[in-house]
Amino acid sequence: SDQVEKDCLKGDLRSLLGQLPHLQEQVLRMRYGMDGEDPMSLTGIAKSLKMSRDRTRRLEREGLEMLRHRDAQLEAYVAI
Repeated sequence: SDQVEKDCLKGDLRSLLGQLPHLQEQVLRMRYGMDGEDPMSLTGIAKSLKMSRDRTRRLEREGLEMLRHRDAQLEAYVAI
């Protein structure tokens, strides 16, 4: 049952990330090491995407804020 719950959580996270604008989704995936990759620093992401570190940080912040407003899908996984 733990594996099923883990798979469902991954699917819900993918779904939520897919609702974000492309660059925000990409920055968050790179920043938190999703898709089996190691987490990256903001500087590393900025270099990889050829943008400023400040722009990368802003995209991360905006993406996380949007996810906070759409987190109803994830509430079932949080132990109260």
